Amino acid sequence: MTDKQDTQTTPKVTSGQAKANKPAASKVAQKSAKGGRMAGIMALLALLLGAYTSYQIWLTNQQLTNLQQASQQQASVQESLAGDVSRAGAEVVSLKSSWQQQKQILAKQQQNMDLALQEALQQMAQTQNQSQQKLPKWELAEAEYLLRLANQRLAMEQNPAAVITLLQAADEIMRSSEQVGGYLVRQAIATDIGALSSVSVVDVEGVYARLAGLLEQSLGLNYIAVIPLKAAEENGAADATNEETPVETLTWDQKAWQVAGDLAEGTWQELQSLVRIQERTTADQWLLSPDMEVLLAMRLQLGLTQAQAALLRGQQDIYQSSLAQVASLLHDYYRHSDPVVQAMQAQITQLSQIQLLTAMPDISSSLYALQDLQAAIYDQQGE
Repeated sequence: MTDKQDTQTTPKVTSGQAKANKPAASKVAQKSAKGGRMAGIMALLALLLGAYTSYQIWLTNQQLTNLQQASQQQASVQESLAGDVSRAGAEVVSLKSSWQQQKQILAKQQQNMDLALQEALQQMAQTQNQSQQKLPKWELAEAEYLLRLANQRLAMEQNPAAVITLLQAADEIMRSSEQVGGYLVRQAIATDIGALSSVSVVDVEGVYARLAGLLEQSLGLNYIAVIPLKAAEENGAADATNEETPVETLTWDQKAWQVAGDLAEGTWQELQSLVRIQERTTADQWLLSPDMEVLLAMRLQLGLTQAQAALLRGQQDIYQSSLAQVASLLHDYYRHSDPVVQAMQAQITQLSQIQLLTAMPDISSSLYALQDLQAAIYDQQGE
């Protein structure tokens, strides 16, 4: 009887305990599920943060590699500029030496011609006194000398204005000589003067002065300076970050997101302080070191000096190539917005269009006409 009562009492107690334990088990399961979600979120955030940090490190390494390559290229350009400056300087020295030699040769030839004319006039005077013959007047010999000198200067200097002056002087001598048959000589001289008057003359002195002005302007050029970095934009007082929910009312999810955001922002600020990204624009192609600025200024001045030497020698190819090099340097290494650079580029464009070499006419007809007249006079006197 007692065993039967015990058997009936035990199920009643077990059923009551089960009913009491059901709410407790449900709460434990809810807490476990919530903790699992938090752990998953934290793991995902840690994974994303690690990936982002790795990417920033890789990007930093790439930028450092690019900076090293740019430094190597800059050193190569500097060596090339130094070599070009040295070669250009040697070429300018050679051109100046050659020009001085040619000037000396021309002066010596002119001196020899003057001496020859004086000797010829003296011989003619002596012969006339000895033979008592009526020889052509000395004015014809002087006119012949002027015509020869005009042909020589046209060939050597290609200066039509100076040649026209010599021809006019010879024509004045023929007019005052009153020599029979002198009209044909004067007619030939007038034809030569008309041919020279139609030739477009290059103002060598004016072009040389303009090149000298460009040399003076080059001293005031502004080199391409280092571009300042843009300041980081600061958030305003009314930014959304200042309107966040107070820390006391945040849930665990919100706190986790806030911690991750603060960590990411701190990492980004540190990377920004370590890496400086410099922006380039189309107007700023090169960043020059002080040494390269000196070499560039020397190269620019040597190019203009070389153009002046080519102008004096009448070398069209060297003249245009020198101006093209100067224009290229202005385009590659100086600010396009600089008014001085713009003015220099405009002047170089105008100077490059000047043709130094012009086809000169043949003015030997007047000299041949005078020689024919002298020969006819000698033939008549010989008879």
